[in-house]
Amino acid sequence: MTDIPYISFSPCIFEKCLPWRDGEYLTIDGWGNFAKLEWSKDKKTKEDKLNVVPLVKFPSQRVSLGYFRAQPDTGWIWTESNMKFLGYNADTKMLCDFIPVPSFSSWIEVVNPLSKYELLFSYKIEKLVEKCISNYTYNIKTKQLKKDENSEIILWRQLESYGKNFLAYEYFDYSKKNDEYIYRYFFYNFETKEKKENELTKLMDKTLYEVDANIDIFISISSRILVSKRYSLLEDCPIVITWKDNYEDPKVFPMNVLAPKDKTLEIEAVSPDCKWIFTYICYYKGFYNESLCKVGFIKISNEYPGIASPLVILDEYVQKTYFNACSFIEHPEYGTCFICSYDNGNKKETRLYKMSDVQAEIDRILLEKAKSALSGGK
Repeated sequence: MTDIPYISFSPCIFEKCLPWRDGEYLTIDGWGNFAKLEWSKDKKTKEDKLNVVPLVKFPSQRVSLGYFRAQPDTGWIWTESNMKFLGYNADTKMLCDFIPVPSFSSWIEVVNPLSKYELLFSYKIEKLVEKCISNYTYNIKTKQLKKDENSEIILWRQLESYGKNFLAYEYFDYSKKNDEYIYRYFFYNFETKEKKENELTKLMDKTLYEVDANIDIFISISSRILVSKRYSLLEDCPIVITWKDNYEDPKVFPMNVLAPKDKTLEIEAVSPDCKWIFTYICYYKGFYNESLCKVGFIKISNEYPGIASPLVILDEYVQKTYFNACSFIEHPEYGTCFICSYDNGNKKETRLYKMSDVQAEIDRILLEKAKSALSGGK
C-alpha cells in the first residue's frame, strides 16, 4: 500500500468528464449546464487551477447522474432527466428537450447519432414479464420519432463517425442455469441488416452476463481491450478481454488474481483507451465492524505477465460513496490523470491523481519483486 499524492481543487466536478475536441473535456457544472474543463496556473502561487466554464446554458436543471454522453465527431452532447432526452449539437447549435420514449413501459438503453439531424434511440420495453427491444430514429428538424421495423437489437457502439456499422447485441431468452437473459453479440450494418460474428463476439456470448453495456462494459477497438465491471459467466470477478488483428485469438483475464487475500475488486472507472482502471478493494473492516474499502489503480498492458500490472493500493480507508464523477483524462501538462469528486462528509474536494506517479509505484513494486526473486525470497 502506498500514499500516491494528488492535487486538490475546490469542489467543482458534478459529473464525469468526457473527451471532447482539441484535447478538451466536458462535464456538467453545478447549475446543470454542459461545460468545459479549463486548466491554468495561479499567477502568484503557480499552483494549478481548475475552472468549469459553461459551453452552453443548457439544460440548466438537475439531471440523472451517469447518463452523460458526448460524441465529438458529430458535435452531440446529451443526458437524461425524468425520462427526458436533453441534447445539444455544438455544430448546428440545436437544442433537444423532449420525452422520446414510445411508452411509459420503455426506457432508453443507448443513443447513437446517425447525423447532425438524426438520432437513433434503442429502447428496452417491458411487455408483461418479458423484455423486448425496439429502435427508433428521431429527426431533429421534423421532430418525428419513427420505429425501425426491421431491427430489434441494441446498437451499442458505433464503429465510425455517422456510420451505420455497430457492435451490437440482442437477447434470446432466459438461461435456465442462472435465470438471466442470454446475450448474443455481433457486428451489425444498420442499412443492410447484415450480422457478422467473429471470435471476439463468440467469446463475449460465452462470457458476459446480462449487463447495462452502456455503463458496465468498456471497450476500445483501437487498443483491442474490453473491460467488464460486472462478474462474468466464466470468472467470478471483473474481467479483461484482449484480442489480436481481425478480432482473432481473444483471451479472458480475471482481475481478482490481483486482489489481496480475502478481498475483491469492484471496477469503478476505466480510461477511454482501456489501459487504466480505477477500482475499489472491498471487505476491509472498520473499528465498529463496518464495511470499508480501499481504492487502487491497475494498468493494462502486454508488458506485464497476465496483461495487468501489480495493483497499486492507496493507504486511505474509504466508503464507495466518497468517490464520485470518476474519470480518466489527458491533462495538458501531466498526461494521463484520474479526476474525481471526493466527499467524506467532512471534506469536499476535487482530486487529480497523476498516472505518472502510479506508474512510478508500479515500477517500484516490480523492482522489489525482482530483487526478492534474485535473493531467493529472503
